[in-house]
Amino acid sequence: MTQSIDMEELAFVAAVMERAHRLLVAEEKKLPPRTANGDEGPGSANQTLLGAGELTRGADDAVRRIALAIGYACAGLHAHALRATKSAHVSPRSVPGGTDRMARPLTSGTIEALKLVRQVSDFFGEGLRENIDKALAARTATWPPVDWKNYAEERAKSAATAVSGTHTTATSAAAAIPPAVSGCPAVSGSPATDQ
Repeated sequence: MTQSIDMEELAFVAAVMERAHRLLVAEEKKLPPRTANGDEGPGSANQTLLGAGELTRGADDAVRRIALAIGYACAGLHAHALRATKSAHVSPRSVPGGTDRMARPLTSGTIEALKLVRQVSDFFGEGLRENIDKALAARTATWPPVDWKNYAEERAKSAATAVSGTHTTATSAAAAIPPAVSGCPAVSGSPATDQ
């Protein structure tokens, strides 16, 4: 059975993402150029510029991935189109993550762009809608961390907890699997039972 590709959906999402991209490009151009004034904290002019760039590139990358899928499909290269479509469904990189660096309130163009992406967030999945809602509700920029030592410690704790939880789950799951089902054949000395 051949999987179908919804060209109308791809074209619609590409158009919405391109509109969001154009808005983000316009907003990025309004920002002052990067300076070497040492102000690198969350929400600073430099961090806002970096975040705007991340948003812009993320939206552009999403448009390119969707366009590639459409191109392969139009060329009749079905296997390539299926792979490209799967890639197109991956959430846009740094959207809305770039806003973590940006001063608040966000500009009207940035908000409008994020709301456009939110409209097609089901295409991407992976919690994109929730992440956009959080970004729009955030009262301050959160990146980069003010205290890098505390940030590193929190990440280490979080990673240790995740690894511990994974190990515990894997150990309990392995214990629940009978040996004959674990993927290893039972060993027996009798040739009659090996057949």
